[in-house]
Amino acid sequence: MPFVTVAGSSRATARRWRCRVRAVVVAAALFGAAAPSSATDLVDVIPNLFGGSLGTTISQNGASRATQEPELARRFRDLPAALAAARSQVPVPSATGAFRFAWDGELDTFVRSEQSLGPNLAERAPTLGKGVLTIGFSYTHSDFDSFEGDDLGSLRFEQPALSPTFLNSQPEADQIAFGDDILQTQLDLSFRLDLFYVNAAYGITDDIDVSIALAVNHISMKGRALAQTLDPLGNGATVFGFDQPGVITTGVGPICGRPFRCVTDSFDESATGTGDIFLRGKWNFANTRWADFAAVGIFTIPTGNGDDLLGFNDPTFTPWLIASKSFGPVSPHVNLGYAFRSGEDVSQLQWIVGADARATSWLTLAADFLGYHDDKRDDSNDDVIQSAVGFKLNPFDQFVIGASFQFPLNRDGLRADVVYTGQIEYTF
Repeated sequence: MPFVTVAGSSRATARRWRCRVRAVVVAAALFGAAAPSSATDLVDVIPNLFGGSLGTTISQNGASRATQEPELARRFRDLPAALAAARSQVPVPSATGAFRFAWDGELDTFVRSEQSLGPNLAERAPTLGKGVLTIGFSYTHSDFDSFEGDDLGSLRFEQPALSPTFLNSQPEADQIAFGDDILQTQLDLSFRLDLFYVNAAYGITDDIDVSIALAVNHISMKGRALAQTLDPLGNGATVFGFDQPGVITTGVGPICGRPFRCVTDSFDESATGTGDIFLRGKWNFANTRWADFAAVGIFTIPTGNGDDLLGFNDPTFTPWLIASKSFGPVSPHVNLGYAFRSGEDVSQLQWIVGADARATSWLTLAADFLGYHDDKRDDSNDDVIQSAVGFKLNPFDQFVIGASFQFPLNRDGLRADVVYTGQIEYTF
């Protein structure tokens, strides 16, 4: 007999729990709104290093002064879009239908089927079932380690010390003396994201369920930047250096030990608040011998502060096609979706391929490969590929605890060596 799903409580109980879920969502929103945020918009922190530009002079009285944007500021203009892509590596929590029940004629009751507890990061085709309510909470921590393959703890950028326009306006002797000089900028950056989701899902029919998830985020950025002028051939005049706040007049070392050859800046900023709201619908439209199919649509409402990197800048719609099937204890799954976003947030093709396996009635193990292909953004952060392993535990009743760990398989984009996710879910 085919599996059917039953609710674990009466309609009155379900109504009470729906009220509780609404209270949790409202409380989380109030927490996020009340939490203090950065005095400076996080999106501007790195571009505003050194006051937004570096000023150098080649004359003793500062009469001739060149200004230009440091290369590190240009590179980090893409940080919001890169973070939006990184945030996608934490899929919105979804109801995986951990528990299914079939009628046992001999026992004259519904009996829980022997199936896995579901994947950690992916969707599977079966829905919750009519009248079933789940509530959940998840937490993800990402301590980013690299950006476009470069180590965040020791970023180095080089550019000509003087722009061609400025250099051509100077006497020929100065063009010869300073034409080969280099402006080197260094940034030692610590960048962390803590992402919390509160979510609830409800089965409208046996084939359709809906859910809502609210994100609450904490982002912290801490860094120290140093800019210095280098004369590789050693043919420059003695008077050449920075003319701006933060300049080092009494430093140490072969470069900064010389007055006006180095300038420094630093920051320590963070922001906490509500992220975006995610509205999700799922339809299990076909079940065949070899695969079950579902369509999922997720609409993202940009309630997070995009200037503080807490959410997307514009609404997003992400349709997904889900295929999965249980073959004994093993349940493979394939998810394919596309996030339609604004150019500022970067639209993105997304896919997840993996399987979960029932080790025991109370333990499920899972493994996945996740991929994200961005629309072109200056030929950077085009492909992000991750591997993931995880588990789910059912210690009692319909309570589920899970954890997953993601590892990078390439270095494109904004990446963490490990992305940690923990989750809890209860089904009524």
